[in-house]
Amino acid sequence: MKDLVNLLTGREKRTLVALAAASVLFLLFFVFVSLGEKRGFSRIDRTSSATGAALVKAQAARDGMSREAGQWEQAEKDLEELRTRSFYDGTKGSREIRLDIERLMGEAGVRVSRISYKYADLEKGSLSRVVASFSFDGSYASLKKFLAAIERFPKFLTVERIDFANTDSASGSLALKMELAGYYEN
Repeated sequence: MKDLVNLLTGREKRTLVALAAASVLFLLFFVFVSLGEKRGFSRIDRTSSATGAALVKAQAARDGMSREAGQWEQAEKDLEELRTRSFYDGTKGSREIRLDIERLMGEAGVRVSRISYKYADLEKGSLSRVVASFSFDGSYASLKKFLAAIERFPKFLTVERIDFANTDSASGSLALKMELAGYYEN
């Protein structure tokens, strides 16, 4: 190898030394740049991980909100269905409530002599209420049949009040005052 170096001229030796020095400088530059890039890559990797975690949380929140929005839309549909199916129409509501109560009494075999009606607008919303008051004299079986008919009835009728005036355990007859309420939209 010494022989080869001796064969080189002074200018070639200086060129080789300059190339070697340039190679060393380039290597040092590459090492320093790569270390900086490595640190930068580590920083970017941590940022990327944090951003990925935030993205996962955001997607979970979006999915939750989407489900909740779907539930609210379903609730709105359910309320509209309840409104159309269960409440009486405002223009004929009070008349239909009276007819339905009388029909339910007839189906259950309940006979009453007089029914009084009270009408009231509810404070909140656009609903009005009709309360039918009557006295009931009959057996426990007919009362049970009447209450079951009210429960199965598709429109929104509720038992507001029952006052037992007299019960005869020997004959099984009942005397009571009852109030039924029906609701209709104005």
